[in-house]
Amino acid sequence: MFDEARLNHLIESYFDQRLKPDEKREFEAMLLGSSRAREIFLDHADWHGLTREWALREMSLEPLPADVVPVPPKPRRLLKLLCAGAGIAACLLLAWPVFHRSGNPPERASEMAGDRKPERMPGEPRISGQPRRGSPHADVAMLGPTTGVEWSDGTPRLLAGSPLPKGWLHFRKGNLRLDFYSGATVIVEGPASLELISPFLMRLDKGKLIANVPPPAEGFTVVAADLRVVDRGTEFGMNVEKPGDCEVHVFKGEVELQGKVPASAIRELRQGSALAIREGTVVSLRADRGSFMDPAALYKEEVLESEAQWKTWREASDSFRSTPGLLVYFDFENREPGSSILPNRAAMADTGSFGTVVGCEALSGRWPGKSAIGFTKTSDRVRFRISGSMPSLTLMAWVRVDSILLEHSSLLTMSPEEVGEIHWKLGQSGRIIIGMRASKDLKYSSWERLESPVVVTRRDLGRWMHIATVIDGDGKMMRHFVNGEQIASGPINRPTPVRLGLANLGNFDAPPGERVKYVESRSFNGRIDEFAMINRSLSNEEIRRAAR
Repeated sequence: MFDEARLNHLIESYFDQRLKPDEKREFEAMLLGSSRAREIFLDHADWHGLTREWALREMSLEPLPADVVPVPPKPRRLLKLLCAGAGIAACLLLAWPVFHRSGNPPERASEMAGDRKPERMPGEPRISGQPRRGSPHADVAMLGPTTGVEWSDGTPRLLAGSPLPKGWLHFRKGNLRLDFYSGATVIVEGPASLELISPFLMRLDKGKLIANVPPPAEGFTVVAADLRVVDRGTEFGMNVEKPGDCEVHVFKGEVELQGKVPASAIRELRQGSALAIREGTVVSLRADRGSFMDPAALYKEEVLESEAQWKTWREASDSFRSTPGLLVYFDFENREPGSSILPNRAAMADTGSFGTVVGCEALSGRWPGKSAIGFTKTSDRVRFRISGSMPSLTLMAWVRVDSILLEHSSLLTMSPEEVGEIHWKLGQSGRIIIGMRASKDLKYSSWERLESPVVVTRRDLGRWMHIATVIDGDGKMMRHFVNGEQIASGPINRPTPVRLGLANLGNFDAPPGERVKYVESRSFNGRIDEFAMINRSLSNEEIRRAAR
């Protein structure tokens, strides 16, 4: 037997995190010694949703936002299991705060280390963008296909395939699909405002969605104001026009309504049922599948939008060939089958500047019909030659980085061992690096260099990005750009004419002879579907247009 009043006091102290060590031992003894005590504790735990919160913490490694009420588990499925293991669960629950306070999680510790930004030293490059950081463990979903999305101010421009961390998404129009790491897929129609909270939980403040929840994601929950719609293995839709007003439609299976639900509303909605809650009034409806977006329609729209983008790019590409000062332009389109020749599409180019593809696979580019070449082997490259020298040069490429395993991943190298030699590459940390040789000496100090902040993180692998670098000899500056935005700039202390000559796209030539022992590979791993070299310094606006 036990003192039930005393047990209730200990449970309240536990939830308030006020248990003293002797009370904790007393509490454990009660739970382990009485099945009735465990039932009482579970009732309280179910009420407070603590078990659910604990499970969500285990999955997301971080606590829920303070304003989100944890969703309790469905008793009828978990009660037997919870009762059977209640003693163990209770001990683990009691021990959880101890472990939780034992130190920062690894990803949080890493972020804290990344915050220690070193002071800028005289002569170092000026960095106009913030370094990109983020732990993949903080991601909860991936952005699937999108059509016609216009992101609201303050929401970064996201591309299909982007990992999505916890946080808010706002968009004015369009449709998108969210692929949660739990396995749930959610199609959202704009305008919409939503918050990603965990792989099993999201909030919808405005917009329409349809959620498809396979068995591994059962329990997936959408919060709308004080209402929680908990999946029980189903497909359902929600429409939130303003806070407090919500429609819920069930197309397959059933959902459970929790939270602040009007007394007249049923708590379990089954297939074919729907209800609308408006200003506290409940209206029963029949589920209307036609009022929500069909996933097949989203796919068709995406195909049409992709074809339209490709058509727009082809028109822009034709115009770009006449860009003043364009020396080399590889678009990788319309190559002859079996040929290793890569035509230089610049309007004034001659056949002597055509490239030769060594290795490399013919792959798809930014759109299904767009051609690209893939660099996977250490020998893969496009080799070409061009002559001359000039004070300024602009390099641009659309690249998809698949991995950065090497210390250096060359995008372009040109004129090895000559003054004016160019090395354009990605460092292993994901930074863009431009190096221009200012003297013949084989020393690190012989190079004029500009290094960007980290622009390629793990979450950027497999995504297309536009990279550009400007060497402005007249202005004595070098600048880096990503997706049309300048991210770094730095001075050229020893102005040196850029030397054109033998070049490798996606690789480099180790200098011959015995003076230098290059033993490492510097091959690029990924795809390139457009490359341009211009004999002048492009303006920021010209680069922004090229990145569209």
